[in-house]
Amino acid sequence: MDTKLIFSAIMLIILVSIQYTLNQILKELRDIRRILLRNPSDINTR
Repeated sequence: MDTKLIFSAIMLIILVSIQYTLNQILKELRDIRRILLRNPSDINTR
C-alpha cells in the first residue's frame, strides 16, 4: 500500500511538472507569434 501511494505521488509530481513546462513553452510561442505579427518587416526572408 505504501509503495502505491509513493508511486502515485511521484507520478502526480511528474505530470504536474510536464504540464507546467508545456504551459511555459506555449506562453513563449504566443509571445514570439505576437512579436512577429506586430513587426512582419523584421523577418528576413531569403
